[in-house]
Amino acid sequence: MKRSAGVTISAVLVFIGSGLALLSCALMAFSLTVAVPNGNLPRGFGYIALFTIVVAGIFAAWGIASGVGLLHLREWARISMLVFAAFLLVVSIPGLLLFLFVNLPVPANSPNPEMAEQIFRITRWALAGFYALLAGLGAAWLYHFNRPAVKDQFSTRGTAPPGGITAAARPGSYSRGRPLSITIVAGFMMLGVLSLPVFLALHMPIMFLGYFFVGPQAFLIVLGYAATQAAIACGLWEMQPWGRSLAIYYFNFAIFNAVISVILPGAQARYEAAMALMQAAIGAPTAPMPFPIWFTLLFALPIIGIQLAFVIASKKAFETPRHFSPML
Repeated sequence: MKRSAGVTISAVLVFIGSGLALLSCALMAFSLTVAVPNGNLPRGFGYIALFTIVVAGIFAAWGIASGVGLLHLREWARISMLVFAAFLLVVSIPGLLLFLFVNLPVPANSPNPEMAEQIFRITRWALAGFYALLAGLGAAWLYHFNRPAVKDQFSTRGTAPPGGITAAARPGSYSRGRPLSITIVAGFMMLGVLSLPVFLALHMPIMFLGYFFVGPQAFLIVLGYAATQAAIACGLWEMQPWGRSLAIYYFNFAIFNAVISVILPGAQARYEAAMALMQAAIGAPTAPMPFPIWFTLLFALPIIGIQLAFVIASKKAFETPRHFSPML
């Protein structure tokens, strides 16, 4: 079937986004090569920069692969766009609300507070517009790639494939019988494993059940998180039922941990104290947090919830014996 203009434009946009991600990798790598010899790096900047390069590179590779798949009308690419659009929405909408309703604080030592306030105001509205654009793009992709006419283009058997979360949870030969959504969740778990040591390297406080920990206690908590996420990633990747069960328990605990950390008495004071410790850990000037702690739920709960929904929806894939295929 002939590829529609909407699919082609989507592929072009994905390539542009992947190119920007690769550009950010190059700029971050360049900043490391310039700043390290001069000793101008803030404390822990190298760890953060390396992790950012890895994450941006992974997303760029995901985007390039999806763009090529769209041009060839591969069903897995359509599902990939649906999954990415869902993640784009749950990240961009809270970001939009944040910059719409929360003022960026002006540093107390600013030589020209009025000019700084004006610059911050322009920056806030520009970022709000950027997040609004991302939210609109995510919503448009969710609608477009669920349209029957578009799904027909990716069908190879004369019948339109399912849409939404059903499509993302369906096993496919492109991933050795593993649903694409499960592959992505496993990948996010491994990214979590890679990010946790950064907290230890920067001596950042770790939140657990409403309280923040540092030192040996933080190390034990990070070790527990890393072991659990690595086990989930392995279990999901191998399509083991215990991996799915462990993922469901973990995501439910993550939701409980996020909510209890907000509703416990004194949560805001502990949060501000932890942020002050974090700023001190990276050598940044101490500044008051511009938003209340409950605002973090707008980011955390949708991201956790969509992963939990993918894992729950893929129950049949874990119950059905896999038929491995050489196709990737």
